[in-house]
Amino acid sequence: MRITSGLLRNRRFKVPKEEVRPTKEAVREAIFSSLGGSCEGLKVLDLFAGSGALGMEAWSRGADSVILVEQHAAIWKNLQSNIEALRTDQLGAIKCIKSDALAYLARAGQGFDLILADPPYDLPNALEKTLAGIAAHSVLTDDGTLVYELRTKRTSVEVPKEWTLLRDKKYGQSRVLILKLNKEEPS
Repeated sequence: MRITSGLLRNRRFKVPKEEVRPTKEAVREAIFSSLGGSCEGLKVLDLFAGSGALGMEAWSRGADSVILVEQHAAIWKNLQSNIEALRTDQLGAIKCIKSDALAYLARAGQGFDLILADPPYDLPNALEKTLAGIAAHSVLTDDGTLVYELRTKRTSVEVPKEWTLLRDKKYGQSRVLILKLNKEEPS
């Protein structure tokens, strides 16, 4: 796998062969293009990080900070190794946290401008649980965006009323949703 744009463009990183399903280069390129291309100055959270492709792409594109959350020990070690191999003083801060992604939301303790979520396709109710966790723990800034990847064959997606679906696009076996959390109206 390689990073598609930014300071680390064309740099390769290792991906465990069987444990993860990395977001394809063309899909990553489309995602970041739809977000404006740059992540300059953003605080980014990559939930269910897996290969780390989405988070490292944001890092390469100028994010101030990136947190990758992965619970599987061998995959987490691979992420740590990739980060160390790619690290440069010209990039923002990046760290990998070994934790269940949904449990991490409860203790994140900060707001993120961009949240990337690409859970295992077979994780039950992952979309619903992720949306509820982000909303309940206020981890998305007022202007923040959530990019959520799921399987194309999931035909119906119900977005809770506190969310606005900005984009729903299919790329082969992947389907990408871009969402915003609705701001609460002052009473």
